[in-house]
Amino acid sequence: VTVHRRRMAVRHTTPPFLLIFVAVICAIVALFECHQVYSQQIGLPATKYNARVTSPVWRITPSRRCTSMSARRKKMVDVLLKEDVKGSGKKGDITAVKPGFWRNYLLPNGIATQPTAEYMEQLRVEEEMKIAEAKAAKDTALKLRDGLQMLSFTIRMKAQDDGKLYGGVRSQDIVDAVKAQTGTELDPKTIDLPSNMDKLDTYNVRVNLHPEVTASFPVSIQRGK
Repeated sequence: VTVHRRRMAVRHTTPPFLLIFVAVICAIVALFECHQVYSQQIGLPATKYNARVTSPVWRITPSRRCTSMSARRKKMVDVLLKEDVKGSGKKGDITAVKPGFWRNYLLPNGIATQPTAEYMEQLRVEEEMKIAEAKAAKDTALKLRDGLQMLSFTIRMKAQDDGKLYGGVRSQDIVDAVKAQTGTELDPKTIDLPSNMDKLDTYNVRVNLHPEVTASFPVSIQRGK
């Protein structure tokens, strides 16, 4: 009984400062754990004390990144091009451009406009007029071709005894001959002369009246002047 009482006495004589020290250590550990959990929730940058926390920038999920990219794409502006723009489209196209490109370049220079119903109707009317003008020009060229191919023309030039011309025949000579006989003045640039047109003879001359219409007619080179 005496021994047992002595052991109980030893237990009750434990220094109080040890208990305080243990309590402080436990409190520090608890505070550290709370700090680590709080840091993960608010997204503080990683340190040696909370190394498991990552930067908020890299914690953006793929779905958020996709959403931000689609939002940027939605900030484009639809415009109607009045003329060809390299990298954007051709005249009459409705294309999406960046707001700054539209506001600072296309709009001030009159290169594009908003695709309004009024302007679309104006564009349609202009296109119909161009088609009508192109058809009229082709019809005129066809009529002129039919008239020229029914005729023959004569040009008088100086020549040697063997018939070789002293000077070559020029496109302007053909223009003058056609105008004198028909009253129609051709463009010298549209006339194709034969390469061997250097002596008294009859040659077939071609003239390009239209990108899709070509006429040909005989031209007789005779001695004269």
